[in-house]
Amino acid sequence: MYKIISNDFNILNKYKVFIIELDNLIENIPRKDYFYKDKIRIVSNYILELILKCNYEEENFNINYYLTNIKGSIAYLDFLLDRIYDMKYINEKNLYKITLKLIEINKMVTGWLNNKCK
Repeated sequence: MYKIISNDFNILNKYKVFIIELDNLIENIPRKDYFYKDKIRIVSNYILELILKCNYEEENFNINYYLTNIKGSIAYLDFLLDRIYDMKYINEKNLYKITLKLIEINKMVTGWLNNKCK
């Protein structure tokens, strides 16, 4: 359990903060569009699950699999955020702030992929 408790695992810490901010952001989506709200929550929790699994993985093949899925899920989450912006549920300023955090996490995952697979 040391890996989870460690404060050196910056991706996990940043992603936890991201999820909290994302939950606050999507709170205003009306019930009639619950599909997008639920899908955003499911995808964001799936990314968290993949980050945790990848942290414990030892084999490079599985690490590549997890990291590729993380990057694909981040791209899908970005699409969903753009969609709720197009539907006027979030404003451009909030979209910009949350997208910057998502880009930062994506860069960290890319660096993690490069380091873990060497």
